[in-house]
This record gives sequence, C-alpha cells and structure tokens, in this order.
Amino acid sequence: MPEELPLIGADGKVVKDANGKTLMVKTRVKFAEPGALEAPVAGPRAGEKRSVSTNAEGRTTETIEVEPSVPPAQ
Repeated sequence: MPEELPLIGADGKVVKDANGKTLMVKTRVKFAEPGALEAPVAGPRAGEKRSVSTNAEGRTTETIEVEPSVPPAQ
C-alpha cells in the first residue's frame, strides 16, 4: 500500500488546494502500544477536602467536600 493517497471529496473527485496541488492523505499511522496508556491520576482540586474512613467490616468510604465555585442562585 502506498504511504499517501489522494484525498477524495464528497463528490467523488480529487480535492485540490488553492494552487491546484492535489491534497494527499497519509495511509500509515503508528499507534501506541495498548499497555502504554495510563489513566490520569486523580488528585485534590482547588476548594476540595478528601477524607477516607474504614468501618469495622473493612469497607472503605471516601468523603469529598467541595466548595461551590459560584454563589447560589437567589
């Protein structure tokens, strides 16, 4: 397969730029390894208080207190 192919428009014709040059689309794109992606690390945000507690049965509860960013509507 070629590394580039001409871009085809909705009308089925080759798309050209203002200078008359054919626009090309790259066909070979490298993807990252599946294991390389990592989820963003959650951390405290401005105006946020977090606490974690564990009950007698071993269940963990996280409590998050957030201050409103805008005053309440009246």
